[in-house]
Amino acid sequence: MSKEFTILYFASARDAVNISSEIISFPPTSSSLSLQDLTNLLKNRHENLGKVLENSMFAINMQYVDKEDESIMVKPGDEVAIIPPVSGG
Repeated sequence: MSKEFTILYFASARDAVNISSEIISFPPTSSSLSLQDLTNLLKNRHENLGKVLENSMFAINMQYVDKEDESIMVKPGDEVAIIPPVSGG
């Protein structure tokens, strides 16, 4: 089984990274990541993404998740969406 997951970027997150999605491999020593570890990994990959992630919502496999919930893990094959706040204008 593949040890990868997919990240989907929307709105200002997509603007910050200049891509709409990417497939990321898990570190060799793990087959799951907490949302905090995921956030750190994404900040390290994309320096412009940090500010956007602070206010973004996460969805795993099309289900919104509480990014403060330390029990939520990203697993191989998951699709994680980064959904920034929508600003009205």
